[in-house]
Amino acid sequence: MVAYDPAALREQFPFFIHHPDCIHLDNAATTQRLASVVDRLVQFYYKENSNVHRSAHAQGESATLAYELARGTVAEYLNARHVEEIIFTSGTTDSLNTVASGLDEQIRSGDEILITALEHHSNILPWKALADRRGAKLYISGLTPIGELDMVDFTRKLSTRTKIVAVAHVSNVLGTINPIENIVQLARSVGALTVVDGAQWLSAGPIDVQSLGCDFYAFSAHKIFGPMGVGVLYGRKEIIEKLSPFRLGGGMVQKVTAEEVIYRGPPDRFEGGTPHVAGVVTLPGVIEFLKSIDWAKYRVHEYEIRSIVEKSVYKIPGLRLIGTAAEKVGIYAFAHQTIHAHDLASLLACQNICVRAGNHCAQLLLPYFQISQSMRVSFTLYNTIDEASALMEAIAKCIRQIG
Repeated sequence: MVAYDPAALREQFPFFIHHPDCIHLDNAATTQRLASVVDRLVQFYYKENSNVHRSAHAQGESATLAYELARGTVAEYLNARHVEEIIFTSGTTDSLNTVASGLDEQIRSGDEILITALEHHSNILPWKALADRRGAKLYISGLTPIGELDMVDFTRKLSTRTKIVAVAHVSNVLGTINPIENIVQLARSVGALTVVDGAQWLSAGPIDVQSLGCDFYAFSAHKIFGPMGVGVLYGRKEIIEKLSPFRLGGGMVQKVTAEEVIYRGPPDRFEGGTPHVAGVVTLPGVIEFLKSIDWAKYRVHEYEIRSIVEKSVYKIPGLRLIGTAAEKVGIYAFAHQTIHAHDLASLLACQNICVRAGNHCAQLLLPYFQISQSMRVSFTLYNTIDEASALMEAIAKCIRQIG
């Protein structure tokens, strides 16, 4: 087996040409951009700039063709049954709000919505707002001491009154991979819809929505080496056809009078207004890059990084690794018994190591580990073994200096 080579991948990212000494480990917040993405953005604005679905001129038709080609490419990569199941949004947050608002009329007083303590606020707040609007009850499934979803608690809180189960594919703080297939099967057994926040998964592995069996799947382009401002919402056709539109505007209706409005079918119904066309047309290039990855080799590389992190952390006085799930991606959260996470992150930044500190928009999980914040380190495809070693050495050095 040929070793996985992140150094070769780095050549496709202009950021590392301009910042060759930067160790970028804030990938859970945003990944760097592929050169092909930047080039495609420039090409669109230089040669094709036009709105879509509205013009008969050559530029408008070219933009529309590229936009819909991107939809088809995404549908194929996700293994969606129908291209109409792919809706373009501004990001995962927008996608999740589209679902929560669209299901408003289907939720009644006394219904239940089940989420988990691993969720990002984007997969908490829309469901809390929906429950409050409709008089429904919001339940939160707990965690085990190592940061895995407590499936006993999840099963206990799931009932025939549960109408929606919303869950992250991967925790944006702990890197825990949730057993989505099992969760979907349990939800389906009680007739509940399933909504998966996939923001942290697609840069770590391939996806097959039919295999997962979920009703909705959401992710952002900027977390998979694409542009900011573009998101994808997959929705099972028979479900999204019954979903009410969230954002109202041009291009989403068949007829408007003072007396009635007739909306178009999916996906047009959910793409009111001018979309981020330039960003969307870069997605085929992003997908091509993801398809080029040997994910089995990357799993080995990811495990080697995990070994370095876990072996090193126990040698550093006062440092604690938060969450040690058996199945996880390269996202790690650290807390020190006396040094604030922001101080440690700032010291690392002085050494050109980019990490993040705070609650990471995931406040539900903090009480489980008796912390108010953590320093998050997130690796991705272009990070090297040497960077993992350098990180842990730098953390140890910073702690010695402060101590």
